Amino acid sequence: MTNELIRLESVSKHFPIKKTLGRVTETLKAVDDVSFTIKKGETLGLVGESGSGKTTLGRTILQLEHATGGKIFFDGIDITNLNAKDKREIQQRMQIIFQDPYASLNPKRTAIEQVIEPLSLHYDKQEAHQRALEMLNKVGIEGDAIHKYPREFSGGQRQRIGIARAVVMNPDFILCDEPISALDVSIQAQIINLLVELQASLGLTYLFISHDLSMVRYISDRIAVMYLGKLVELGPTDKLFEQPQHAYTKKLLSAIPVADPALASQAFNQTSPALSNTNISNEGYWTEVSPEHFVLKEDI
Repeated sequence: MTNELIRLESVSKHFPIKKTLGRVTETLKAVDDVSFTIKKGETLGLVGESGSGKTTLGRTILQLEHATGGKIFFDGIDITNLNAKDKREIQQRMQIIFQDPYASLNPKRTAIEQVIEPLSLHYDKQEAHQRALEMLNKVGIEGDAIHKYPREFSGGQRQRIGIARAVVMNPDFILCDEPISALDVSIQAQIINLLVELQASLGLTYLFISHDLSMVRYISDRIAVMYLGKLVELGPTDKLFEQPQHAYTKKLLSAIPVADPALASQAFNQTSPALSNTNISNEGYWTEVSPEHFVLKEDI
């Protein structure tokens, strides 16, 4: 029995950016020939600069964007070209936690109404209310707070409501799309710990997208590195941080802030060109440098 929940095979997502006489003449390759798997119960961190294609890839997995090419398998089922009915059934098993907790919530609904909404199609009113109440309590929204509106909560509390809403339908997979970037630093660790607790208790699988490499290192079992729409390195978290192989991964890790000015200066001097000047060729091949640690080698 396979331990894979998600498998991507040469997935691409291209957007037309220029048309001439009604024909597309230029495209943006937001995601280009990406392949990897996500194991059941694990957290795969997805990192890269802004514009590297991370969020587009996540949305394509959720079928919020239609893949230009390749195949996506969810629990062994090819979901790339499902009919509307089958697509809805699969999407119930996949949820998303958004970057901006305020924008993702309905300002006219209370906390408990937000969480009841996805339940209302599957349970009667009383059971939906009870399930929503239990989930809100689980994420730390309790007492009279369940009847408050989003504007009455802090950013961290709003994100807890967003998490409750995503988890309440018992999904198998959750896309965490920069879920802490809009929060105060003091709150970020609390949200990360909550995600870890929910994963352990509910058996969730995460794709965790973030710019914060320290948080990615803390929560992820494995990390995938994207650059200009391509996957360039994939491996266990400790191996990738301690022994990065691809030039872009090394540049990315060297950009992590260092508290000691002397060490920061040393790290800067050891990494000469800028991230944006790191090139990858259109052709290359994957090699396994150590168990489960893969890097895209340029074809010279």
